[in-house]
Amino acid sequence: MEREPFYLSPRGMVLRIRLRPSSSRQGISGVLDDSLIVSVHSPPEKGKANREALKVLADQLGIPVSRLEITSGLTSRHKTVLVKDLDRESLENILNNLISFR
Repeated sequence: MEREPFYLSPRGMVLRIRLRPSSSRQGISGVLDDSLIVSVHSPPEKGKANREALKVLADQLGIPVSRLEITSGLTSRHKTVLVKDLDRESLENILNNLISFR
């Protein structure tokens, strides 16, 4: 059974993402293993791709960027992102509308 790309932590919901920088497309494009694939135009230099990834996630989730925080993987393509003030059911519904990960 494949794990979902998110889990509950004491601070809120956490997303596992696989970042694809310097991509021709932008947005959440699916799930690979247990991570959301997030594609951004920016190159992976000086935090540009990380900042764009947070903007893309905020836009796709319909929340302000201020409610997102990269908690691990700042210099890696594999990251965890804390989503503050969004419950599991709401996050699951949003992601189900964006992609099918089951």
